[in-house]
Amino acid sequence: MTTIVLNHEAKHQYLKHNDCDAAMSLRGLEGEELVQNLRHLVINFEPHIREAESVDQIEETLRNLEEIDENFHKYEFVKLLKKKIDDSLGPLIEDEIEKHASSGHVAGEETLVGKVIDRVIHSRQYGDLSRKLKKNVTDGVEELLINFDAEFGTGNHTHHSHHRHHDRQFLGSDEDESSYDSSSNQDTLMFMNQEFLHKVADMISKTKDAMTQEEGMRKLNQIPSVDILTCDHWHMIRRHVLEILADQDETLSNLSQKFLTKAFTTTSPHTREMYTLLAEYLIGQFHSNRANIPKVRTGLDVTRPDMARLIRAFRLMNDFQHETINYWIRYPDRFLKEIVESTLNLLSIHQVGPPGTISHLTPIHFIALLDPKAQWFIKWMHGNYSRSVLLNLLEKYKPIVENAVQHCLEYSAARKMPFDVMSDTSEVFSRVNLGSDGKRRHYTNAELEYVYFLHSVCMIGRMLCFVDGRNFFPLKLKNSEEPVTVTKLLVSLVLVVVDPSIVFTAIRSVINEYEPAILVTEVLKGLCISENVCQTCFFNDEITNTLLSPVAQFLDPSDQQARAERTLLHVADILSMIASSTKGRRHLLYGGDKHLFNRTKASAGHLIADFTKRALLNKLPKEVGMVPSRTVIGAFLYVCRQLYNTCEGLLVLYPYDLHTVISQSLKQACLEAEEVITPTPSDDRDDDSTTSSDSSSNVTTKMGACDIRVWEETLKDNLLNFASTAKGVLLLQQTGAMNDCLTYMYTRYEKKLQVSKCEKFGYGCMVTQVAATAPGIFALSNTGYLKSLIAELWAVVECIPSDAPLFTPTNWPVDSVDRSWRKHLARLLNVLTSFPAIYELLAGRQLPVRDDYTFREVPETIIDLMDRIVIVDRPTKLHFLFNSEHAQTFGLRLLSAMVSCLDTYLLLQSQYKFQDVLRAAQAENHTESSKPILYMHAVYPYFMAVKRLGKGGKKINILAGKNSDVPYPFPMVSTYPVPRKYMPNLGGRSAAKQDNELMKFLNSKKQDKGRVWLNKCRIAFTKVLTAKPEQLKGNLIQNLLEHSVVIMSQIQDEVIFPYQDYSGDPSQKKSSLSPLKQLGVRVAIRYGIHLKLVHTSGDAMERLTQSLRQTSNFLQQQQRPVRSPLQCLQGGYPGFDWFGATIFLLFNGNTDKTWNFLHRFSTLAVSGYAWLPRLHNSVHLPEGMMLSGIHPLFSCTGHNIEFILQTELPLVASAFKMSGYTPAQLCFHWLKQCFWNYLDWLDICHYICVCIIMGLDYQVYLCASILKFLQRDIAQHMQTQNLIIFLKEGPIQGFHVAEHLKYMQELETKYRKIVLPDMLNISKP
Repeated sequence: MTTIVLNHEAKHQYLKHNDCDAAMSLRGLEGEELVQNLRHLVINFEPHIREAESVDQIEETLRNLEEIDENFHKYEFVKLLKKKIDDSLGPLIEDEIEKHASSGHVAGEETLVGKVIDRVIHSRQYGDLSRKLKKNVTDGVEELLINFDAEFGTGNHTHHSHHRHHDRQFLGSDEDESSYDSSSNQDTLMFMNQEFLHKVADMISKTKDAMTQEEGMRKLNQIPSVDILTCDHWHMIRRHVLEILADQDETLSNLSQKFLTKAFTTTSPHTREMYTLLAEYLIGQFHSNRANIPKVRTGLDVTRPDMARLIRAFRLMNDFQHETINYWIRYPDRFLKEIVESTLNLLSIHQVGPPGTISHLTPIHFIALLDPKAQWFIKWMHGNYSRSVLLNLLEKYKPIVENAVQHCLEYSAARKMPFDVMSDTSEVFSRVNLGSDGKRRHYTNAELEYVYFLHSVCMIGRMLCFVDGRNFFPLKLKNSEEPVTVTKLLVSLVLVVVDPSIVFTAIRSVINEYEPAILVTEVLKGLCISENVCQTCFFNDEITNTLLSPVAQFLDPSDQQARAERTLLHVADILSMIASSTKGRRHLLYGGDKHLFNRTKASAGHLIADFTKRALLNKLPKEVGMVPSRTVIGAFLYVCRQLYNTCEGLLVLYPYDLHTVISQSLKQACLEAEEVITPTPSDDRDDDSTTSSDSSSNVTTKMGACDIRVWEETLKDNLLNFASTAKGVLLLQQTGAMNDCLTYMYTRYEKKLQVSKCEKFGYGCMVTQVAATAPGIFALSNTGYLKSLIAELWAVVECIPSDAPLFTPTNWPVDSVDRSWRKHLARLLNVLTSFPAIYELLAGRQLPVRDDYTFREVPETIIDLMDRIVIVDRPTKLHFLFNSEHAQTFGLRLLSAMVSCLDTYLLLQSQYKFQDVLRAAQAENHTESSKPILYMHAVYPYFMAVKRLGKGGKKINILAGKNSDVPYPFPMVSTYPVPRKYMPNLGGRSAAKQDNELMKFLNSKKQDKGRVWLNKCRIAFTKVLTAKPEQLKGNLIQNLLEHSVVIMSQIQDEVIFPYQDYSGDPSQKKSSLSPLKQLGVRVAIRYGIHLKLVHTSGDAMERLTQSLRQTSNFLQQQQRPVRSPLQCLQGGYPGFDWFGATIFLLFNGNTDKTWNFLHRFSTLAVSGYAWLPRLHNSVHLPEGMMLSGIHPLFSCTGHNIEFILQTELPLVASAFKMSGYTPAQLCFHWLKQCFWNYLDWLDICHYICVCIIMGLDYQVYLCASILKFLQRDIAQHMQTQNLIIFLKEGPIQGFHVAEHLKYMQELETKYRKIVLPDMLNISKP
């Protein structure tokens, strides 16, 4: 069997190497028989050769005939050649195979075949056979060439002719004989000579009879287009083809168009010549044959032969216009310019009749019939390469633009005719098909004008998207006194949408894409895609007011005009596109020439919100008649949602209480759904009519339930979007629908659905915003979102829950935290770095006590996750991890970011003693000589030990690098106090006299009172802080705070809480602080000792404990008991009082001064924001706000910080949004712990002074200044997906409050009128 296979393979390979143009001396391969066989072979190969468009393609075809021609082995010449090879070389091949087989070591088949072939090719037999075959075949081919016309002429393939012509020249030579080594020396290739082409050109001349012309065109169509276009007689051929195109003979016309069609099937640069030829023919038809062009008023009858030919020519042109964009950039600029110019030259033909009308059909009418949406023009405008040429040439052919604009204006003006037949056009136009039977063959004048309008509006709409296109305006029209501006044109187009003709107000069963309102809506939406284009074109009150006119009519009882439902949907669609960009949103909120600081209630946003609110409450004026459907209300509610999901939009739309209105509608929808779904009992009936009625009723009930369900989801979706801002989270919580909305969000998250049609990001920021609050994390945990988050994380870090085999194994991580983990780490940290969230999930909950685990067990809760990879206190936990080292490192990274929040640190340490676990792990990572073993998750505990045992900014706490090179350059830490290398020595309190303007002002005997004193104090404070910030410390700050609090407590504008006496509680000394607060006391005192603000640890801890007890008992008098499922509302303030501890240290541990300050400070508005325990369960808050568990520091301060960022620092706001983190949560973290761990002590003192002296709104401006200072770093870390880790774990290096006071004052000048009243009105969300 092997021998047979090798024999066959050797023969096959030999045939591939053999030259088929040889001759042989046996029967059939020599003499007349060979000529006959070659003639038959060439005739059968002709179709393959004619399909080729170039010499290269012909060569490729001939080389692969055996593969592409299934009859190749059936041809007589091939069969005889194979037989001769078998007879002559077969024995030699068999001998070679047997010789190798008998040698005893047979190589592989491919190797053996190669050796046999090489032996045969170099044999004497092969050489003799090759020479004979070449000689005989060459003689036969030469004889065929001498008689070429007789042998292969048209119609002569079946007989011999003795009349011989030499019309083709054979360039046949071996490689050794010719210098044409590539495309022009392949055997059997034939080229046209000029005499033959001259003869064909003469045959198609108009002086010849029709039969000759027809024969000439057929011959011409058989010649490759490239040969024709490159020959010397092309100009004569072009002239004759142009004449034949215009010929009335149907056969000649079809052949001429076939000639062009064949040329257009290639991507040769010569197609330019064919296109200009076609354009010249069409131009001639409209100039010289004008009498045959129908008039517009008579319509177009496509059954007329001349019109059918014309339409086919336009179809050919339009097809080329669509295809040429794919390759014209390959060729010189001349190619593009000639095509564009010939097109515009044709389209510029505009035959005008009576004033304002078009007498005859124009080329644009025909192009518009074939391409009503001007797709050819849109494609040509897509790339700058063609767009620049097209717009430059349109300056030369400006009438094209003028006619298009004129037609748009005329159609808009004529849309209200009593009986507008053009309105019916769109319904029938979509059925236009020129080539299918059973379709319409006549188009009325109204239909032609309408399709002209469609083409014009699409073309102009595309031009307006580009600067050079808008430069055509203002445009002076012949019949208009005033030039047409972009605004005037867009107003006319908007009127087509908002005020359509009477016919279109009727309800139709099928929505047609060619309806004018739909088409114009799409064009206008296209203009709104680009923010800059939208700003240039649409930001005009005249356009906006026209667009909103149907909405205004609904609110005007005196307007009785009928309004179409579809019109309102179109308006909402355009408005949603405008509102999808920042500039567009501000235009709707403030108006054309208005902005944030001079806004009025006349803007579009107010009108939309008013209409939506009234429609939801069903309180529209009764005189308007038709009540908008829920689809319309939902569309406009979506526009409102695009506005109120930003801080600016919520500020403007807040007076409309949309959150309350939507919540009420949602409750009503839920009641309706229950009524529809609940079955009603019915009597048993057997008659058919009753059964049919019940069936119909069931169908109606199901449809109604489906509609209500959609409406319910629409309301939930729009209500959920209030959670995009910090204040919106509070509003959402107060509606009582937070659980339902987050459940709806989770269902969409599970299905991987897009947030909305205009949203570019997912639910990341929304989840982070919600998770920063206690009720938010409570609702998220109930939805299953956290469980899903943990499962996705576990699948990446550890394993999937099943043993199903993976087709593609996961990559084994190399880095300590692999790049594939960063996204999951960030998503988890977005949820777990807020203390209210951590407290709600972990407070009072102990780690599970288990003896063993399973490898495939996936944690379901946060506490399970911490038990498995964060607090690894037993070897058993490590044993049941597939990827123990990396999982443990991941857990340490998570823990490190979590304990950046000091309250979270205190909670985890007091409940789980995680530092003891880390110290135990450190003790195990030592050699026998007590030297530490260094690797990634062994270094991390040292890093966190320094981070947790030392408090302060960069100057106070030198953090060890997490990625330091070995040997580790820092000493190991397992107990406190931290080594001095981490805590640099700080000088004690300065004994130098602080003589400055502020000190003189405070010590002045002549003291002003009230606001006058405060203003002067601010001036002096600003000067010292700006010029000599290092002097603003110690006793000077103490004096400043003591004086300012006394004076401010007497100013009515600064006091919003009543002053309450407190003489002390006898049980105060008996009460004890929680373990969390006791640990906080030790941390604060250790920090104060390091700063040399207090001295003895035991005495200072006792005094701080006493101070915290006193203030806690004082604040409890102003708290109300609460019944709530939230952990944070049970009892007193759950976290540590970092502000109280800061004041204690600032007054050097003096409890009396601390109490006096805090007692008076508690009456000021700033105390509600700087001192978090002040408003915990406070009676001064409305019950709804108090029960929400959301502190005003988050809902108000955080909201205003985001508001300023969106306005002043949009790049920072965008970076946060793309990372899924929120500035409100970050700043809440900073401010809650008074910047401990982030700023140096001096800057912390300056922060407190600035907020008290300059105003509580400086809390907002300070955070905005910090984020502005970090702008470059924020952008960098957003790209590396570790923004939250950068902002949480490290100090704010290089930032000093004094250096940024000027920027804060600039923000005060711009935003105080908005921010300060909002913060002072603490009783309102």
